[in-house]
Amino acid sequence: MNPRSRTAFTRRSLFTLAATYAVSLGVHGVPAEARRPQPSPTPTVMPTPSPTPMPTAPPFAARMATLNEQLVAIARAAPGNLGIAVYDPESDTHIAVHGDKSFPLASTYKLAIALAAFHAADERKIGLDSLVAMGPSDLRHGHSPLAEQFPQGGASFPLWKLIRDMIAESDNTATDLVLRTIGDPSDVQNTLNYFNIAGFSIRKSEAELYDESLAHKTFAHGGDNAGTPDGMAALLLGTANLKYVSLDSSTEFMLDLAQAHTGDNRLRAGLPPGVRFAHKSGTSATFDGMTDATNDAGLLTTPDGHRIAIVAFLSESPADEDARDAVLAAVGKAVYTAFVPPN
Repeated sequence: MNPRSRTAFTRRSLFTLAATYAVSLGVHGVPAEARRPQPSPTPTVMPTPSPTPMPTAPPFAARMATLNEQLVAIARAAPGNLGIAVYDPESDTHIAVHGDKSFPLASTYKLAIALAAFHAADERKIGLDSLVAMGPSDLRHGHSPLAEQFPQGGASFPLWKLIRDMIAESDNTATDLVLRTIGDPSDVQNTLNYFNIAGFSIRKSEAELYDESLAHKTFAHGGDNAGTPDGMAALLLGTANLKYVSLDSSTEFMLDLAQAHTGDNRLRAGLPPGVRFAHKSGTSATFDGMTDATNDAGLLTTPDGHRIAIVAFLSESPADEDARDAVLAAVGKAVYTAFVPPN
């Protein structure tokens, strides 16, 4: 091969190699051995969600201080005069707003009659199973399922049933039959004095109270059967916790209270459904747009099993029934939230 031909061959060979390399690049990109190593993409790290912290209830002392402020505010805004007593013997906590002020008791005074009856039974002065006769003259006006059922009288009942009707049904006829079995209102007051339960003034029967209501004599101004929220709280807890009566009498007392459902729109309405609350309400008549007594008093049993007395007495109120009940419901809600805070 002559030199010119060798040179042409060499050029053609180089051209062919270059073309082949270019085609290779166009089809396959940079050969693997010629590529620059590329870093692998860093995976996105998802943050681990932190658990939502559960709210921690404030310390007990702080909750009680808040409760006191809330109850003062409720009393200040109430339509009328509001007295409140809250007592928890387990923590020795006592919170009161006008707790030592005298209020008309209305039918809550029947709790004092029940205490006197159970004490007399413990002393063997009367028997809870003894029969009490009801004649025509024993029938009472106002609320009395017994008088409606036996409009001519002529029936007898065991004393324990009359006490239960007096508390659970707020039956006025049953009340005066129990009172007659004990003696009279002075015997109820003497029992309260015997146990050093201060703040009560029990002087009238249901028959006498009815006569006074016909005369439009208001309880708030000179009427009888008055008491303080503090005194009522002491009566409730002392009877329930065996301070004043025997186990049998205390058990009967709590059973009677638990069956009472008059006034369920008051303190109970502020409590969660299913919470144990044994109570007795009381309501006076309304004269000239003024209601002397819208009351409720009872024992709240907390989930851990101890009892707290709650008493709320609203007097001289110009508000309608729903508004008055709502005031007492607000008291119940505040007390429960303070003693059983949300988890």
